[in-house]
Amino acid sequence: MILNHTIEALLDRRAVRAYRPEQISEEELTDILLAAKFAPSTMGMQARHFTVIQNKQLLAEIVSVAVENGAKFVPGHVPFYNAPTVIVLSAPESAKYNREDCSCAIMNIMLAAQAYGLGSCYICSVNDGLRDDRIKKRLKLPDQCIPFGCVTVGYPSENAPAPKERRDDDISYVR
Repeated sequence: MILNHTIEALLDRRAVRAYRPEQISEEELTDILLAAKFAPSTMGMQARHFTVIQNKQLLAEIVSVAVENGAKFVPGHVPFYNAPTVIVLSAPESAKYNREDCSCAIMNIMLAAQAYGLGSCYICSVNDGLRDDRIKKRLKLPDQCIPFGCVTVGYPSENAPAPKERRDDDISYVR
């Protein structure tokens, strides 16, 4: 197999679910957001919005509101894994491919974090909290935008787990 730095980063990236408490640097955050802004978007419209949360009280409130709205978590589970930074991805509800545009940006965030030696994890389990009007107002979202997920970012507190075996029956060729 031929490998280069980009392929290596893709193969090495793992979901990180335990973080050290120190905040990531402004330079790292700026570069991660720049990488997110350069993610593909439908027709180049860039119909998405990034909200950076570095406030533990607000993160706890999001989880609490998510539970109020029906989210269920395993006892003892901490949905944001104590990450010092969470980036919420939102898009106009009317944008036809809003979820897809946010997903592309989320992947760029995770790969940029990996490039800095940071950990990340794609989180959707708190969407019931993020989409609540009380929280949406606190997130300073543009009109008509709704959250589609978020990414935790921070310094990993432990080594990432080894990758799971990959299936070998999930590719079809049509020639």
